[in-house]
Amino acid sequence: MIARKPLCLLACFVFACLINQASLVAQAKKTQGAEKKNSATTSDPSKTPAKPGTPAQTANKDGTIDMVLPTPDGWQIHCTWFESAAGRESACAILLTATDGLAEKDARNRRVWQPTALALQKAGFAVITVDLRKHGDSIPTSPTGEPLTMKISNADYPLMASSDLETVKAFLMEQHKAEKLNIRKLGIVAMGSSAMVAAAFTIEDWAKTPYPDAPTIDQRTPRGQDVRSLIMYSPNTTVRGLNTTALLKTLKGIPVPVYVVAAKDNKEDARNADKVFKAVELKGDQFKDTRKLLLTNGQTHAEAYLEGQLATATQKDIIDFLTRNVKDLEVPWIDRTDRRTK
Repeated sequence: MIARKPLCLLACFVFACLINQASLVAQAKKTQGAEKKNSATTSDPSKTPAKPGTPAQTANKDGTIDMVLPTPDGWQIHCTWFESAAGRESACAILLTATDGLAEKDARNRRVWQPTALALQKAGFAVITVDLRKHGDSIPTSPTGEPLTMKISNADYPLMASSDLETVKAFLMEQHKAEKLNIRKLGIVAMGSSAMVAAAFTIEDWAKTPYPDAPTIDQRTPRGQDVRSLIMYSPNTTVRGLNTTALLKTLKGIPVPVYVVAAKDNKEDARNADKVFKAVELKGDQFKDTRKLLLTNGQTHAEAYLEGQLATATQKDIIDFLTRNVKDLEVPWIDRTDRRTK
């Protein structure tokens, strides 16, 4: 575990997080507003109105559930849900592919996570795999079923964190309230460009202050600080709309284990991984298992770690890291309802 910070340092950290969070949201809204102005006379078929109530669900033969979660700004986020049989003390994991849209060579959707998600489920985790906006099944289709050609804009990556992943967490929170998992034990595994999206979301999550429903902070019901571990495969450090330098600087101060993996013979990936690790590295033997860098042989990139001969070793590595740093945490399930509403 990463050591606790003194309250004064934690207060400074939360203040910095809030500033960073406000900057991310403002930046996204500014870019999104400009885009709307430029296309005021053109309807955007991707922005279907969010449907209230239970998200659309399709049960699969293996017991998993395909879902569509509507975001506040109208995007339909396609996910697959792997419920845990362990009940309310189940740890949970969000699994993200790289988010580069159809234009990226060898782009994958969330289905590539299926074997890993099932292995995590067997290990006692509740798991959700996600196609973020303009990626995978979350790319809108034409009337004939063909994916529409859509460019990922500067606004999209911040909104993947502040809108898409917040929507995913809202679903997980409902599962927590139904006592099907423990939201306080949440880990994220992200590939490529989505690694920085996951970092931005983690920062936003840790910036959330508790509900003012008790006299002292330690008695109040938490709203965030639930992400307890972050694994990044082949992280991309140049992501449009995100200040990755500022994100990593802030992430360093959060007591969350970070594990970075890339292929040492893939020069760009190795360089990016080294940059990420150096930005979040904490010196001292007490951090050697919670801030880690693994450079593997070969030129494997992102989702390729989940396939072929590397798949079994990758699954074991993910399960081991999330078990040590998330599942085994002594943070029991608590009611997360604002006491003022009871």
